[in-house]
Amino acid sequence: MKVAHMTYIQNISIHKFCRGLLCPLLTGLLLAGVFVPAATAEQIMATIVTADIPRYQKVYEAMTTVLQSGGFGEDKLKIFKQSPNSDKMSLTNSLRRAEAAGATLIVTYGSHATIIATETIKGTPLLFADVYDPVVLGVVKTLAAPGTDASGATSKTNPAILIEALMAIKPVKTVGVLYTKGEKGSEEQLAEIIEKGKTFGFKVVAENARNPKEASELGTKLSGAVEALFLTESVAVAQQTKEILAAAKASQCIVFSQIPGLVEEGALIGLEADLEEQGKLVAVHALQALQGQKVHILPVREAKKVSLKINNQTATQLGLTIPAEVASKAKLM
Repeated sequence: MKVAHMTYIQNISIHKFCRGLLCPLLTGLLLAGVFVPAATAEQIMATIVTADIPRYQKVYEAMTTVLQSGGFGEDKLKIFKQSPNSDKMSLTNSLRRAEAAGATLIVTYGSHATIIATETIKGTPLLFADVYDPVVLGVVKTLAAPGTDASGATSKTNPAILIEALMAIKPVKTVGVLYTKGEKGSEEQLAEIIEKGKTFGFKVVAENARNPKEASELGTKLSGAVEALFLTESVAVAQQTKEILAAAKASQCIVFSQIPGLVEEGALIGLEADLEEQGKLVAVHALQALQGQKVHILPVREAKKVSLKINNQTATQLGLTIPAEVASKAKLM
């Protein structure tokens, strides 16, 4: 496991940040009295960026930018950032270190780390981002009223939109799914693809990737056996996307997913909840919590920026033509 390290954020003017996209939200909260001057005592926020996965890092960076703008510089807030491996023991140990360090607030990224956090931490408020469906996964009772000392931002998108677009491009009959048993978000996405297969008429072949090595090997295996490959939010899969995409390209296999950033890497099509927006939403919750607001009354936020993305270069390599109706609804890369 990677050694934990301390990361400090610099304080910048809220007026400067208010030129950005979050200005109306921050300004509204400021006028409502949510953002009073930060307490003089230094507080500690612990963050769990599992396996240093790039999409988690992007959410983390967006969050820290807003925290800076909210007045929590290095004299007000210490960020204890850890990047453990994805196994339960590593994540549990990191969470316990966070509590032992006296964290005021713990932030997790991804369904897997978040679920383990709800099982591990005692008495410390939890914020999360990039959690596929926090209600179905049992992290909160409802989005509007979490009913527990946890809240944050969900990355849930509608898989029907993604599959309808895929089938319009190419009506596939076989779909492979790479998932990890025991990661509830990954399992939930597998279940959704199986259900959609009944509606759209394709057969699902699922493979359980228990670690990054297996993710790469099974990705290669499935790419040569199916017409399209769906990548779930599995941590092991996320660590091997370049290798899996290369294998799929060699086999002329379509890759589709709800993982943010995968279309830019070479997947044909994806439906993504914007990572920077999720980071900003979690940051606003964090600012409120650091000022004393109770996390259990903060609603879980849904990203408004959800994009259907298509990689034109990949489509050309696969000999596919994107129908005008699909192209009109998508962001072409």
